[in-house]
Amino acid sequence: WIAEGFTNYYGKLFMRRAGLMTDEQLLRSYSNAVNTVEGAPGSKLMSAEEASLSAPFLDRAGSEQRTNLGNTAVSYYPKGETLGLVLDLLIRGRTGGRKSLDDVMRRAYEEFYLKGASDSYYLKGRAYTVEEFERLASAETGLDLSDFFARHVRQPVAPPYEEALAYAGLRLARTPEPQAFDAGLVLDQREQRQPRVGSIRPDSPAERAGLKQGDVLVSVGGARVTNADWRDALNRFKPGARVPVAVR
Repeated sequence: WIAEGFTNYYGKLFMRRAGLMTDEQLLRSYSNAVNTVEGAPGSKLMSAEEASLSAPFLDRAGSEQRTNLGNTAVSYYPKGETLGLVLDLLIRGRTGGRKSLDDVMRRAYEEFYLKGASDSYYLKGRAYTVEEFERLASAETGLDLSDFFARHVRQPVAPPYEEALAYAGLRLARTPEPQAFDAGLVLDQREQRQPRVGSIRPDSPAERAGLKQGDVLVSVGGARVTNADWRDALNRFKPGARVPVAVR
């Protein structure tokens, strides 16, 4: 979540600093990352540290076995990106602009790369633990960041967006995104021939109706459906209506 997530955060920030992005584009991009993380059911269950430890099972690791990872896991890329954004703004705000995440990363570069004994004969520098990074960040900024790491890195607690954004004159606006109703169904994107259920959101209409991962949608409301039109068939009904769904 540090090496990859902070890379996501800085990749966009560097584009803005280079003049390749506008402020609006940068903020929209960060908003998308926050929306991805906070809208993922797994983000309420899996911490950033756990996401990192689960990387071998999550990072483009295909599995033919049916799992519930879609509802219980979250990617360390956007998770780390949102933590990088919040941590940078918290450091800037709490130090009155004297320090930033830039200073922490420069210090980490010196300690773990330039001064660190090489881990191997072909790579300079050494690996680091989260605990080491936490101590380094606190020492460099003069802030006690133990609570941030305990709550938002090691536990699945949403970071303090409001406080962090307020330091930059921003606020987090939660607005409903207009999108087609899906009843909690997510199709298996690897299956192109038929609309096969890939995962089902917990406590959704689809779960309460008894649909299972691996079911193939045959018809919705009496109309046969495909990967392309199943959601259209579902949205012909009014909110709250009972819709007959046939599955195989």
